[in-house]
Parts: sequence; structure tokens; C-alpha cells
Amino acid sequence: MTKKIIIIILLILAGTFILYALSDNTSDEQITDGLNTTTNFKQALNDAKTQNKKVLLIFDQDNCYYCDLLKEDTLSDLEVQKILNKYYIVVVLDVNKESKLAAEYKIYITPNLIFLDKNNKEIHRINGYVPANEFLDTLKEI
Repeated sequence: MTKKIIIIILLILAGTFILYALSDNTSDEQITDGLNTTTNFKQALNDAKTQNKKVLLIFDQDNCYYCDLLKEDTLSDLEVQKILNKYYIVVVLDVNKESKLAAEYKIYITPNLIFLDKNNKEIHRINGYVPANEFLDTLKEI
């Protein structure tokens, strides 16, 4: 009887592990706590029009040192988050998963930040990492 219980427990654990490994973790995750982001580009453009906000596209990729630094330093800054959450729809796009969109915006390096008005017109671009204080200056100028 105890062998059956052990086998059932092992099967449950194995099934749980397999389901976790196969799960799709590409939902709208936060890239940093406190910053509202999405991965849905088309919805972001619609939301920008209805909410009268600008759009910030953040192109990044896994294993990108400067992408991680941007998230840890710049995008985790409370003042940056406050301004972005109030005036922008922030869209995080993986260049490898969104290669068509990356090509359309001529993304050659990551991170790459593109500011769009509510009508999808580019108004500013930052190629590469920028520290929080410089990023805040840019936000105030746009």
C-alpha cells in the first residue's frame, strides 16, 4: 500500500514539473516592480489613443547586459516609473520574438527605446543604455 502512495506522489510531482516546464511565461510581466508594462503592441497603440498617452517601446533580449542594467538602474527608479506610468503606455518587446517589428523600427542594438506619440509617430529614440538621471532629463524634454 505504501508503494502505491509513493508512486502516486512521484507521478503527481513529475506531472507538476512537466506542466511548469511547458507553461508559457510570455504574459504581460512586469520588467521591474512598480512599472506598468505590456507586450501587446497593437493594444498599446489603441490604449494610447483612448487614454491620450504616448507609447514607449523598449526593445530588449535575453542575456543582454545593458538591457538588464536598464531595468535594474533606470526603469526601477521611482521617479522614472511615476512619469512613465502617468504619461506612457510602456511596451516591452523581445527583438528575437518580434523580429518583424524590430526590423520595421530598424533596431540594430539592444536596449533600444523608441518614443511614439499617440498616433504611432516616432518622436524620440535612445539607442543603448542610459542612466536614470539622463533618462529623466529626456522624459522632461519630450
